[in-house]
Amino acid sequence: MKKILLTFVAAICAVSISFAASPVIKYAGEVNVGYAAGGKMRYENTATKSSLHRPFVETIHGVSITKYAFVGAGLGLQGYFGALDKDIPEEKWDTLTLPLFVNLKGMYPLKGVTPYISASFGGSVIPYSGQNVNATSDGIGIKAKLIGGFYCDCGAGVKLLNDKINVGIGMQHQQMGVKLVVSDGSYSESDSEGGYHGTSFYVKVGFCW
Repeated sequence: MKKILLTFVAAICAVSISFAASPVIKYAGEVNVGYAAGGKMRYENTATKSSLHRPFVETIHGVSITKYAFVGAGLGLQGYFGALDKDIPEEKWDTLTLPLFVNLKGMYPLKGVTPYISASFGGSVIPYSGQNVNATSDGIGIKAKLIGGFYCDCGAGVKLLNDKINVGIGMQHQQMGVKLVVSDGSYSESDSEGGYHGTSFYVKVGFCW
């Protein structure tokens, strides 16, 4: 996924440079709702039978640098409510993530519509998860919780009705680390790299201004 992201970023830069003119800085924003589905969740390089289906909402704000390039920042909210393990459907992810990312777009305006390619990269935090565990063994407290990690997405889309409506498709990648703490101080570990990794296909629609 990271190689795909780098390819999209390179393509956006190439498009922007190719059509570059005198910079015209103009604010632009958008709000989108979408749904991500499919893909596999991996834990420490082992694929799990986990459902990654999730609705999401995001808002992106930034500036257009000429009519061919956009750079901005975004904030999202995603809800993982599918089965943690498809063999145990009653056990759900029950997890919310908040991706915070930089967004780049390469655009090619046409009459009334603007096709574009897009790439985002950043990180996420997890404000709530039903997978967090607080347990006690022999008087010693053990806490395990999901923590955020690397986030990225890449895709393509089109702005319709003179750039008022946005429609996009692409791929999202999310890492979720695991933090484990023993209350007596004998053990503490925080791992955002070797935890859960998942890549999914997404579709989204929204409003632009």
